[in-house]
Amino acid sequence: MRMGSVRLLPWVLGACSLAACGSPEPAAAPRVSAAPSDGRIEREQQAIEHRLRKLQHQALSELRKLRESRQASAGPAAAARDEAAESTTECELLVFGGTSHETFLGCLCDEHHADSVFNMLGEHGSHLSPTSMRNKFGAYGSNHDDTSACNARATRPPVVVASDGKSLGMLTLNASLKRRISAPSVTDWLARMCGE
Repeated sequence: MRMGSVRLLPWVLGACSLAACGSPEPAAAPRVSAAPSDGRIEREQQAIEHRLRKLQHQALSELRKLRESRQASAGPAAAARDEAAESTTECELLVFGGTSHETFLGCLCDEHHADSVFNMLGEHGSHLSPTSMRNKFGAYGSNHDDTSACNARATRPPVVVASDGKSLGMLTLNASLKRRISAPSVTDWLARMCGE
């Protein structure tokens, strides 16, 4: 009896595998057109970029107001010197980093300017550049370097300097530093940039 079962086993297995091979495949799900979802994604991306540009412009506006208030406190002669300096340079707000603030990190200027920190294709706005605050692995954009704008405990973060050489303050998430630029639009922009 056992011998018959052993001979029958290959036939049963063969028949089962044939049945499995011959079984109809489940009907494919109807293909959904990618166009509507692509359009929605594109609109969302445009809305995000619009909000980011708006935040950048607000930050620039606040920094310019801070610069003007510092000029007003310095007197009319300093304001005239600053206007002359501004006419010779497009970059009125410069960012410097490093332990002694010796490294140029770009300008806070129009995103189309090559040195702008807002120009994500430029040296100072790229996620890959060693002189960019957007580089999460670099000295100026990481969460742990003492010279980083994005380190909430940094003691030597980048500084913003006006074209006349006067410091406007530190660009940092470290709220305990007294010389920190605390204008809400600047801190919002910086928090968003560091969180990207």
